[in-house]
Amino acid sequence: MTNAPGHIFLVSPINAILEGLYETPITLTELASFGDFGIGTFNDLDGELLMVDGEIYRLDADGVAHRPAPEVCTPFAGVCHFKPYSTEELRGMKDLHAFEAFLDRSLLSRNMMFAIRVDGRFARVQTRSVPLTANHTPLVEATALQRVLDMEDVEGTIVGFYTPEFMPSVNVPGYHFHFITADRQRGGHVLNCEILEAQVSFQICTQMTLNLPLTADYLGVEFTRDARGDLEQAERAR
Repeated sequence: MTNAPGHIFLVSPINAILEGLYETPITLTELASFGDFGIGTFNDLDGELLMVDGEIYRLDADGVAHRPAPEVCTPFAGVCHFKPYSTEELRGMKDLHAFEAFLDRSLLSRNMMFAIRVDGRFARVQTRSVPLTANHTPLVEATALQRVLDMEDVEGTIVGFYTPEFMPSVNVPGYHFHFITADRQRGGHVLNCEILEAQVSFQICTQMTLNLPLTADYLGVEFTRDARGDLEQAERAR
């Protein structure tokens, strides 16, 4: 099965991850059939997932990039076929807050989903990865054990999505980015960055397929956590 450009495939709703449901039978081979660009994680939160130019990388707890086997599974990921409608040149963004403000001015609408790619040179990039985590551990507890990597004077690529604020139970609302160095050796979930110069490309996404996992955990879970509050703590905390 394949997606048309502008169509995002989600392995599961983000609510399932917040509750600690970290196992599904969706393999990376299956995931790759839906796109060539995206981010996510692996079963048991075994590293951050980044897909760029059709290649999948696992950014482990130490921020080291690996090429995982095709049969490895993912409990959460969003992917699409990246066909940008616009590319802009960017210089001198002092931190992630300034970069996101630039993106706010650049998006066609805050009510659509966008895939965003940034290729450039960075004065610094701060990333995190989460170590292998037992299934059923709430995400906010797992990210409390995150390991932070600080990189300086580095070239690389940011991969991510913008999701409207009205979708916090489906995907991470706002901006969600992962980073990998140009040599494809290091990276992780972006906590902060200072951009010296870069090209920023935008793909508007007008459709989404949400897979609901047919697992015993998912069928029996009660979604009781505060999705917006948990995501703010888990995804933005430094």
